Amino acid sequence: MRGWRCVALLLLAAPAWAADKPANKDAPKDPPGVVRMSADAQKGAGLKTAHAERRRVTEPVQAPGTIMFDERHVARLRPFAQGRVLRLLVRPGDMVTAGQPLAELDLPGLTDARDSLAASQAALRQAQAEVQVASASQRRGEMLARDGSVARAEAERRGAETARARAAVDTARAQVSANDARVARLSPAAGSAPGTGMLTSPLAGVVVSLNLTPGEVVDPTTDAATVADLSVMLALMQVAEKDVPQVRVGDAAQVRLTTGPDRAWPGRVAAVGAELDPRTRTLPARVELANADGALRAGLFAQVQVTSDQGRSGTEIPAAAVQTIDDKPIAFVRAGPDRFERHDLQLGVQRPDWVEVRGGLNAGDEVVTDGAFALKSILQKDLLGSTD
Repeated sequence: MRGWRCVALLLLAAPAWAADKPANKDAPKDPPGVVRMSADAQKGAGLKTAHAERRRVTEPVQAPGTIMFDERHVARLRPFAQGRVLRLLVRPGDMVTAGQPLAELDLPGLTDARDSLAASQAALRQAQAEVQVASASQRRGEMLARDGSVARAEAERRGAETARARAAVDTARAQVSANDARVARLSPAAGSAPGTGMLTSPLAGVVVSLNLTPGEVVDPTTDAATVADLSVMLALMQVAEKDVPQVRVGDAAQVRLTTGPDRAWPGRVAAVGAELDPRTRTLPARVELANADGALRAGLFAQVQVTSDQGRSGTEIPAAAVQTIDDKPIAFVRAGPDRFERHDLQLGVQRPDWVEVRGGLNAGDEVVTDGAFALKSILQKDLLGSTD
């Protein structure tokens, strides 16, 4: 009884729309669950409606995550040969372009590589000249063999020499290519002193780390620098074991940082792990994010919400249309210009914006969203009056 007294007191203090009843006491009463509200009262209550829609049913899955680099857009650089650092050309945090030098190195191996390239180029020219000589000798031998001046075996021997000369050309050409690639890997700087080369970035991005100091001797085992393209980042989310079946590759997602601007980054699930962490009973999943303005940085904590497609369609209404009476969900459906009917609902998946209705409504029904609480108050007043 105490609950009914509270409702009664609330309704006595309610605005004028709460008592929108026919003045004629002899007029036929509406059946239970029907509420009437005039157009003026609807306007005063700010009443708005929306239609129940047939929509693809999705369910939100939330999990904590960490922002990280996309490995496909990260370069971890090492020198191609042993050398000494002459000077650094960038600092951590600098933006660089593809091919931009990061550091100048004194590379003794570069001189050897250039010498080897020159020697192989000379060998190629010699082999090409020998092919010309052998080819001419082969043609003369074939002419003499046709005249009977030399044996056929001599002509065949000269043909074999031509084949060997051509094979030597192929070998020399491969050696030139290998030495040329070696010189290119050492990144010689145009116009620089002999024996110096550059450590260059293979992609455009930001210098994450630069683990070099002038005068330091480095070699191919030295982790010299890391460059990352921040235009694409990942959110590594830890999906709870109970939610694992709900997260699939291709699902839409939204990522919000736990600290910082109130902003959502849209993305999609790019990969789902194959093994649960035995300690936390969570499964890692990766959400790919566009980061054109560079606001996302590796290591930031985030909250990730994945919109999981449930593989079916259903009738859905805005969440604001759902009210509760006696701990049961209801909605008010417009049945006329000033007439609204209470519908008891059987709910399915419930999201902050839309709610699945498995029973009690049909697609196309016009439900009250804003102002639904006013109708609920009138209905409860009627129910209270009926028990007096």
